[in-house]
Amino acid sequence: MNLNEIIKYISTRDISFVFEVNKKINIDKFDKPYYFEMFRIELDYITNFLNNLRENEVYLINPKISINNTSNPYLSLSNQFLVTNKSNPALIADFLNFRLEIARDDFKFDDDYYWLIFKYKRVELNYKY
Repeated sequence: MNLNEIIKYISTRDISFVFEVNKKINIDKFDKPYYFEMFRIELDYITNFLNNLRENEVYLINPKISINNTSNPYLSLSNQFLVTNKSNPALIADFLNFRLEIARDDFKFDDDYYWLIFKYKRVELNYKY
């Protein structure tokens, strides 16, 4: 399958985890990481984040939550996954809310005052030869 065809389906029907990417595809993580913070898991903020990604570019997301900001301790909500500006924001919000409930049960916290932090970077997909 053509990589451009693969890119069209990244995190549109299911979350596209890095560990699930075909082993014949190399994920080049050459770019430096950036941070996008939002108060709680909000569909509008996730939609805005995705809409501002570059066309036909793939990004690696490491979702975290923190009570204050990026300089304080945080919990990672899931394994890293891939997104594009065509990814489904509702799918991502639902997935993160599900993972947040698991974290609340595991770590016994009830606070609704938290920040969702996307540590993200642009990546390139290439076939391995």
